[in-house]
Amino acid sequence: MTWQQQLTAYKTIVIKEYLRFIRIWIQTVLPPAITTALYFVIFGELIGSQLQDIDGYRYMDYIVPGLILLAVISNAYANVVSSFYSSKFQRSVEELLVSPVPNAWILVGFVSGGMLRGVVVGAIVTLVAMCFTDIPFAHPFISLMVLVLTAMLFSLAGFINAV
Repeated sequence: MTWQQQLTAYKTIVIKEYLRFIRIWIQTVLPPAITTALYFVIFGELIGSQLQDIDGYRYMDYIVPGLILLAVISNAYANVVSSFYSSKFQRSVEELLVSPVPNAWILVGFVSGGMLRGVVVGAIVTLVAMCFTDIPFAHPFISLMVLVLTAMLFSLAGFINAV
């Protein structure tokens, strides 16, 4: 396969993954936002209001990054596991494996789909978090890289589990 054909195969897998989780956004994107909002209300407001500020930071400011990454981790992992496992169950992964697409591009395509869902959910959870507290980004580039690399790591872990 030429380089352009490989990129076409990669884009096809990523678009298929994106459309799969966006088509059922009520099941894939909305629940993490609601769950995180509940965490913010319960832990941030109810329990956090009982705690004193530490060095000028509220408890809510402390838990926001962890809850954002929790949503990214669980969604990046779950996307790849459910997608690849359902492809195995429906035997549609066999069509990918017998095609001339290199196995590495299949891996990168599924992992990219999981990363995309993790980043989309992370962005939505960040918007929800902004309703509860101010989020100062001291290092936005590093924050974005941590988010993307975390999504990549757990997408790879999901792929390992699904295979």
